[in-house]
Order: sequence, then C-alpha cells, then structure tokens
Amino acid sequence: MAFLSHYDDGIYRALKQQLQHSQHHDTTTSSSSNPSSSPYSPSHDSNNNDSEYTLTKTGQPYTTSHKIYFIRKSDNIPISPFHDIPLLYSSPPSSSSSSGSKIYNMIIEIPRWTTAKFEVSRSLPLNPIIQDSLSSTPTKPRFVHNLFPYKGYIWNYGALPQTWESPHFSHPDTGEKGDNDPIDAVEIGSKVGYTGEVKRVKVLGVLGLIDSGETDWKVMCVDVRDKLAGKVDDIGDVERECPGLLEATRDWFKWYGVPEGRKANRYAMGGRWMGREYAEGVIGECEGFWKKLVRGEVEGSGDIALKNTTLRGTPGYVEPESVKLPPNEDLPPAEVDQDLEEVAYVDRNESDDDDGDNDSDSNEDECEMVDLTDDEDWDDLTKDAALGDMKTLNINLKYW
Repeated sequence: MAFLSHYDDGIYRALKQQLQHSQHHDTTTSSSSNPSSSPYSPSHDSNNNDSEYTLTKTGQPYTTSHKIYFIRKSDNIPISPFHDIPLLYSSPPSSSSSSGSKIYNMIIEIPRWTTAKFEVSRSLPLNPIIQDSLSSTPTKPRFVHNLFPYKGYIWNYGALPQTWESPHFSHPDTGEKGDNDPIDAVEIGSKVGYTGEVKRVKVLGVLGLIDSGETDWKVMCVDVRDKLAGKVDDIGDVERECPGLLEATRDWFKWYGVPEGRKANRYAMGGRWMGREYAEGVIGECEGFWKKLVRGEVEGSGDIALKNTTLRGTPGYVEPESVKLPPNEDLPPAEVDQDLEEVAYVDRNESDDDDGDNDSDSNEDECEMVDLTDDEDWDDLTKDAALGDMKTLNINLKYW
C-alpha cells in the first residue's frame, strides 16, 4: 500500500462533494466522527414516527452479541427484514417519482460515513441485523478501513428485502454465481440514515461487482422523499447531478478490501454502470430466486433461516403470537479501537492483472487521452463517460 500519486478527476470531484455534504451534516446533527456514536446518537431515532417499523436492540453495539430485530408497527408483530418486509412499497407518493417508476423498500444496514460492517443475518431466526466478523477473527466485530480519500461508506448502504442472489445460478453477464445474500443497494440521497431504517427508494442503475469470485450486484437508488429524487431517474442523470459519484463508487468497491489483505475486486461488463431497466431486471430475477427459496424449493439452502410471520403456507411460517423477542436493551456502544480512525492508502497504480480484473486501467486499447483544459474535450467526456446505456470509457487523464 502506498500514497496515491494523483487523483482521477471524477474521484476528486466526488470527494469534494462528499466533504461539502459532511460539513453540512456536522452542523445539523450532534453525531461525532467516532464510529462508536454515529448511528446511535439522538439524531438517529430508530423508532421515529415516520417509519412503519420499530426496532428492538439487544447486546452492546460494536460487539458480536449485538442484534437488531424488527417489529411491524401496524399490528406490533415481530418480522424478518429478509422475508417479511415487501420488496415493493405498496403506496408510492405520486409526487416523489417519475411516471412509471417503481418504489422499493430498502433496509439501511450501514449509514453513510460509518465503518461498522452491519448486515442482515442469513442464519439467525428472523434475520436480525448483526455486525459481521471475519472468519479469521469470529469474535471480533468487523469494521472497514477508511479508504483514502473517503470516510467510511460513501452512501447509505443496505439491502433490498425479498431478494436473493442465488449461489446456484451463474449469471450470463457476470459468469459467476450469486453470493447467497439479499441484493445490495447504495442510497445516494442527502440524509444520513440509521441502521435498521427502511427507506422508500427508486432504482437508478446497477454495477456488477465480482467479490471473491461471486456475483455481488450493487444497486444504486435514491430516497423518493429526497430533493435529488426529482432530478434523477436513470444512471446517466446521476453523472449529471452528482458528477464523479459513479466513478468513486467503482473505485471504492474495487479497493475497499485491500487494506484487510484481500485482493482488489473485479467487475463484470468492464465496470460499466447499467441503467434502471437493466437493474430492475436483475432485481426481478433475484426476487424470483427468493420466492423459490422461501417456498422451500431450493436444495442446499440449510444455512438460511426462513422463519417468518407473514408468509402463510411457506415452510418457515410461524404464528406471530408464538414469537417472543428479547427485551429491548438499547445499550451504549462498546469502546472501539481508535486505530479505526486511521486512513488506509492504497496504490491504485499497482498492476492487478492477476486477479482477472477486466476493467484494468492498463489496457491502452480502451483508453482515451483527454485534456481537461480543453472545453470541447471536457464536454465530450461528460457526455460519453459513465452512462449506463453507452460504452464506459477507461480514461487516462492528462494533467498540466
């Protein structure tokens, strides 16, 4: 690992935008930058009146004993966020999205700017949110590194319920099988979420990540109540309204595991962002896999807990009255290692051909030289690069 010798211009612009958002957030909330406080400060009310769900928390945050369970407000029954929260939100506010856009539910696992690796559990009954741990250190909760030039996760990160990336299906566009999890999503609105929040989002596009040899789709979406939602309907709109964010997202997912000793991740389809129509096709496919899973039609899925309280007739259904959740504790977070605030520098210029990355920046045949001081070159670059329905360019930037 080494200090970056220069920035890709798109990443630089995204970093500038990120810092502006961060400064605004610091003036409007009481959260500190310490990862032990951000998702659990008073400004992140997990039981706010606007949500359809409340949360029951057990164990101390930032320990492997911590669990977050979901309760549906309308009838006060415990539910599985994986199986019982609908993929589609049933009553989308017509003023918040373009005509014909579907409104999805998204479960926030990791709020923007934070590093604690929370996730919906596959194996525990009712699939509470837990903090991940590495197989090499199973009793130690996992935090991602602050990958320079970013601070923690650069969006609200989470998953779409009632979806499943099947490990039995090799996608023709990625050549790899699914990672056995709900499909991942990144939400790019202005508001920092909280762990366990259920946002109503519209889908903008998708990126095909290959993580440890498995297909790991990353869906980009935006909260329909965010002011950005009225300006973006597809992936090309994101590049216009949030210049640099698409490239920064590619950069983050490719390199974030390297400080942990992992290889850089790869991308399917040359790292090309696909648009909304393609993304919704992928989501529908993963919904179909989940339906087979929850109906008990998938062999070899014993590691996934199918217990639910709303899907009558499925093998995992139980009467809600029979489910007794532990009492809510809402304990203060455990102390965390201050080394987690350190910055990890990764040399993006190191050759990564041995990991099979098919979006390698070293492929000169797919590169175009541009002069950022030339207005025509800049206009052409803005129009052509990073659009979901056009060829994504691998660009070597010429600095003067």
